[in-house]
Amino acid sequence: MRGDDAFLTRIATVSRRLKSETERRLRAHGVHAGQQFILGCLWERDGLTPGQIATRIGVEAPTVTRAVQRMTTSGLVRSDPDERDGRRVRIWLTRKGERLRGVVPGVSRGLQEEALSLLSSEERVTLNDLLGRVDRALGG
Repeated sequence: MRGDDAFLTRIATVSRRLKSETERRLRAHGVHAGQQFILGCLWERDGLTPGQIATRIGVEAPTVTRAVQRMTTSGLVRSDPDERDGRRVRIWLTRKGERLRGVVPGVSRGLQEEALSLLSSEERVTLNDLLGRVDRALGG
């Protein structure tokens, strides 16, 4: 791969492959790619608002709202009005969503280990550092 856009092409290709493989592996457990981040937030602290979840995972609130609607339909979470402020909703894990706490992190770890399997420990640290610097250069 040569040219001025080699980095962008490589990053886009790897991103697509990771998302596709994440989707494939999580789908077996009734979870769609991206929903694992919402579940992770709720495993840490159940009953968050969509805005709080969005802030924690670094996306826009409407993105979380759409994902939560889908997760509600599949029985992973439920949303209830906030007891103090009826204009807000809080997102709660269902039993099904809670049970996935023992599954989804392992799926993610397995994919990460496979994706990084050709890198040494030092290369993994370097890659993470470099990607963090790229993110900061883009305002992250």
